[in-house]
Amino acid sequence: MNDIQTLSPDIRELLIRIPYRVGLYISESDQTGGVESTDVERLALENIVTFYVEDTVKSEFSHQVMNETLVHKKKWASWGENIHTLPEECLKLSDALTGVIDMREIFAFKQNLLEIAIVVAQAYREFDKSTGTIQKLQVYLSLLLRRIRAIFTGEEMQSNESLLNISAKERSAIKLLADTFGIDIKF
Repeated sequence: MNDIQTLSPDIRELLIRIPYRVGLYISESDQTGGVESTDVERLALENIVTFYVEDTVKSEFSHQVMNETLVHKKKWASWGENIHTLPEECLKLSDALTGVIDMREIFAFKQNLLEIAIVVAQAYREFDKSTGTIQKLQVYLSLLLRRIRAIFTGEEMQSNESLLNISAKERSAIKLLADTFGIDIKF
């Protein structure tokens, strides 16, 4: 059975907070855009959780979790405390779900969480006109090297626009989450 109601209350609470906290973790990973970026990224977070509830999800378990996350929206403001502990919370949750929830459902849920992270990261471009010349050069050189590597490896490349919307700090935060979830991610 993959019903979240069968989980212990503390694990269920952690589970329904995780989608919001993942998005918040990514948003907080780069404060370059200030209040404007925070507002845009929080709106993207709300929209993606709502999207998973109303439209499409990878699994019934993910749908249950996202629905509960949205039902508890009034609590979101209080769920932002100690956001730096999110990777440890993800590990704790993975351990708690293993053997209780089907592994395919857990994997689909982890993929949903990474999608939330990426959508939030792409919501606001911290890389703008005020960014220094050396930093811009490093970023564009990195994009060029990725394109060259993609040519030789045959891997698909996202557009420069999409890549530029994810800052280096956000990319590092997403990579840490992907590693925590045991999912190989390329972007």
